[in-house]
Amino acid sequence: MGFQKPNLNDAYSVIRQSIVEISSPYNDGYTSCYCKKELWQLKCWLEEVYLKLPKFDEEKEWDKQRTMEILKNQTK
Repeated sequence: MGFQKPNLNDAYSVIRQSIVEISSPYNDGYTSCYCKKELWQLKCWLEEVYLKLPKFDEEKEWDKQRTMEILKNQTK
């Protein structure tokens, strides 16, 4: 068997569900805070792991694209 790229749509879906729960006015602060802490832990873990990954020349272009997206959203 060759390389099988994982489908990240499932991860996005689970994270979106957590964001909905955090933002829901029907949840108490404890529930929302716990869900947000889990997202924060995931963010920290991703940052740590990402820094250990090999570097690619294309990453500079990714950063440029992200910066442009941020700037476009600020002007709306």
